[in-house]
Amino acid sequence: MSDDDFETGLQLANELREIAQALIDHDVEPEPMRSALAAAHELRSHLTGPFRKRWYESQEPNEILSKRPNAFETLSPIRGHLNALAPPLSMEICEREDGSKFIAGRAHLTNIYEGPPRGVHGGFVAALFDEILSASMNLAPPAGVTAKLEVDYHHLTPIGEDLRLEAWIIGERQRRIYAEATCHAGDTLTARGKALFVRVDFKEVENRMRARGVG
Repeated sequence: MSDDDFETGLQLANELREIAQALIDHDVEPEPMRSALAAAHELRSHLTGPFRKRWYESQEPNEILSKRPNAFETLSPIRGHLNALAPPLSMEICEREDGSKFIAGRAHLTNIYEGPPRGVHGGFVAALFDEILSASMNLAPPAGVTAKLEVDYHHLTPIGEDLRLEAWIIGERQRRIYAEATCHAGDTLTARGKALFVRVDFKEVENRMRARGVG
């Protein structure tokens, strides 16, 4: 996929997000709704082609800032810029003054993700934490899978505002990785998360899932 094709895919994913937003925001009259449905059928008919390999089927490394079309960075339901379900959550590796590294994330969730009035649904707050805490394992490879996730909600995480998240590794013990994270809206701490990850043999996991007929 060329850079131009990749950019076209990004624009299409963003357009689909705008469509989902419009469906939430407006009481559409029956006739325009039927026209929109017909247009959606037409749009879907164009989206054909060979199946794209998943990120774990690629021989290339899974980099946190990768822009490959089949990278987890682009396909994730939370941070995937090519996944219209994702807000998305953007991330980068940063360094504090003491030299320690952390993952900085930014997101802006609309009322598509609303739970309590004017607040992000708590399940999506937890999903944001799971995503950025998982990304922090790039600071302590090899990676693992989430074994335990805890979220403390200090304040409603507001919709329609820029959110700032940070995640960092606090310790390792054999196969276990421990990490913590925070979420802020402006100067307000809205939630704090911590997770335990366990390193696994991903090839073995894939083989087990295939044996179950998954993928």
